[in-house]
Amino acid sequence: MSKQGELWRAASQLVAKRKKAVLATADASGMPHITWMNALADSTMEEVVTITAPTTQKVANLQLNPQAEWMFASTSLESMVYLSGPTQIVRGEEAKKYWDAMPGKSQAYFRNFCDLDDHEMFSVLRTKVTRVVYCRPPGYRKTVVHELLHEKHS
Repeated sequence: MSKQGELWRAASQLVAKRKKAVLATADASGMPHITWMNALADSTMEEVVTITAPTTQKVANLQLNPQAEWMFASTSLESMVYLSGPTQIVRGEEAKKYWDAMPGKSQAYFRNFCDLDDHEMFSVLRTKVTRVVYCRPPGYRKTVVHELLHEKHS
């Protein structure tokens, strides 16, 4: 699917406006874990980035199962966008650029346990978006807006 059209525009505008989202991960056995996160994403919806403490359940889950899904919701909770794909733990200089750009990190829950402003003390999580699903009223319809298909190699 191409990245255009009414649904793509609606989804990308919703994601660009929201600075908080729900992150869902699962451990190796499939046990889910979800949490609200400060999120950095834009209207391209190519990636979602967040920061967290390295000792969290979501980091442990991603080390075993790198697939994650994000849910961005409108203020009214009537429309939602799900962004999913492989998620990596970013370190070093690449992590610093995300650290510097992250909105609201000074108020993040995990900052209660560490008052240092040092990106090396935290984990930066980056999801490369491979699937975009837009959910909208009426009738809570989910529509796949974009999906990268992996070619099968023979």
